[in-house]
Order: sequence, then structure tokens, then C-alpha cells
Amino acid sequence: MNRRAILVLGLVVCLTGRNVLRGDEPAHFHHVRLSVRDVAKSMRFYQRFFGAVPVKYRGNPDALFVERSFLLFNAVDSPPDDALNTGIWHIGWGGVDMRSEYEWYRKHGAQIYTPLSPLPGPDNYYFYQQGPDKELIEINTMGHHRFVHVHLFATDVNATCRWYREHLGLKSRLGERPKPAGNMTTLDKIWMNFMPCDNVLIIVFGKPDVTPPPPWWPNAPLKTLSPTKGRPIDHLAFSYRRIGPVYEAMLRSGVKIAETIKADPKYHYQSFFVEGPDGVSIEIIEEKPVPEGIWE
Repeated sequence: MNRRAILVLGLVVCLTGRNVLRGDEPAHFHHVRLSVRDVAKSMRFYQRFFGAVPVKYRGNPDALFVERSFLLFNAVDSPPDDALNTGIWHIGWGGVDMRSEYEWYRKHGAQIYTPLSPLPGPDNYYFYQQGPDKELIEINTMGHHRFVHVHLFATDVNATCRWYREHLGLKSRLGERPKPAGNMTTLDKIWMNFMPCDNVLIIVFGKPDVTPPPPWWPNAPLKTLSPTKGRPIDHLAFSYRRIGPVYEAMLRSGVKIAETIKADPKYHYQSFFVEGPDGVSIEIIEEKPVPEGIWE
């Protein structure tokens, strides 16, 4: 390679930096890991209410397939702290005929957290329910019944989206957005953005820290966000075919490494953990993207 080619390659690395070092493809959404006291009970719950499919993932039957990703479980002995004060607010599924479906959920014993409420637009609704270990789940009008989103809280929405773009290659749909003035009572007053990753939308809201709190937040103003590790929604996971370059790139970029590369004791893939913005635990695993990596 001549001197000019070396200089050009160096310029490309400087300009595109972390993307070059990540390998040949962007991050893929792989799973949500829940902390649960009874794995079998949780699996039955998500099969019954959300059509999750039990699969034998990497030789372990304690896994659920939800569209193009997984729900995995950490078995815990005592109830996890279910206070809604972490950087992961909830996970969400779509609905179709929300009025009828809401009544069906109630009739079949769902633990309703907030009642059916309108959203802008005709026949557009949402409500929240709790899973077996009080993980919060949203169902909203989407025209389907698929697993569709993870909803985050952020101290700084722009900084959070930048982090996911720089380190995972996710692109926010709305670009940089100034924090709106006002009390977050309507959608145009909410500091928000969203980032697609495969079929999952990662939604980011500025934490509801105003007084009085907005009508969509039934609790006291949320001033401080706590780490997600050990909570009902323990962490999110993204996959790459090769995680060695990702690990090295994150080290050089100053990302906080929570756990170095090792084999997962239950599913036996190689992974490492980082701490994302506002204490969100993120696992980076070495795995083929779905559907290639479902049962291999």
C-alpha cells in the first residue's frame, strides 16, 4: 500500500471512527432481559397476553421469541425494586381494537396500571399494565399485535441519542431537538426522540421532572434516574457478529464498561456489558442477526 493510500485510509478512519471499528454491519436489537421470581410463570404470562413463542435458544428452553428478538430472564429470589425511576420506563406492544382489547385484558386478570386513555387521532388509545414482577408494559393502537418498542427516560434527550448513534450506530428520526418550554401536557411539549433498530423503536422521553407532573405520568416528579441493573427490566441487548472490535472501540471512546467479555452462564454466548446514559444497562452480544441466529 503506497503512502497516499495509507493517508486516505487514515482519513476515513478518523472521519467515520467507531463505525469502521464496529465491523461489517450495525447493531441489531437482540433481547430484553427481565428479572423475575418465577420464570415459568412469566413465560406463561407473555405467551397468553402477547403471543410470545417459547423457543429453545442455544439449548436453553427459558426463552421467548417476540417477532424478531427475544425476552430472556434472570431468576431472582426476592421481588425486584419496581419503582419507576430508571432509564428504562417500559416495553410496549401494539393493539388494534383497543377498546375491546382493554376490556379483554381486564376480564382475563391483567394488572392494569393506568386506564385506557386517548391519543391524538381517531380511535387511537393506550394503556399500561404490569407484568408478573411489576415490569411496566404499554399497549397502544398500532394496527398489529407485535412487540414494537422500548421506552426510555433521559436527563438529556439529545445527549442520549448521540450516545446511541456514536456507539451503536442508531440514528434518531428527529435530529437534535431543543427542550420545549412548558409543562409537558401535550405531545408537542414533550422533549422526545426515537431511534429504530430493526423492528423495534427505541423511544426517548425527557424525564417528567416538572411540577406539577404531566397528566401521562401518575407519580411524583421524577428528578433522579437510578440504574436498571436488578430491576424488573434489567437490561437491553444488541448483537454483532463480532464483538471484539466493538469492545475495543468502546474502550477507546471512554464508554463505561460494566463487565468485560465473557460467556453468559445460561445461554453461553460471548458478551460484555456497558452502562448507557442514565444508568441503562446494555449488553453487547456476539450473535448472528435474527433470523440466522435464532436456534443456532
